Amino acid sequence: MADTNRCSAAHAEDPTPCTGPRDAVTILDGQGNAAAGCEHHGARMLASIDGAHVEPGAVVGAATRVLAAADTIRPFCWYETAPRTEPGHLSAAENRARTA
Repeated sequence: MADTNRCSAAHAEDPTPCTGPRDAVTILDGQGNAAAGCEHHGARMLASIDGAHVEPGAVVGAATRVLAAADTIRPFCWYETAPRTEPGHLSAAENRARTA
């Protein structure tokens, strides 16, 4: 059963609580599936799914903040003990810094 206290963008294994409204943004994956999310989980989801993008939701400016935050978040960041050696394991910002 889904946790109704968290937004749709919250991964089941991510233990963190939502921040703000649960419909602040909408995250779409590469196939067009959509999940409404708080800014916190929206950014984490955006950082974790290749080809995903963010669309505005109920909070003005949230999509821009989520896009900026996702740039610095590692995919599936709640896996804190996972090895982070490949480009797909690092944030977009870390990958840019490696090639600069």
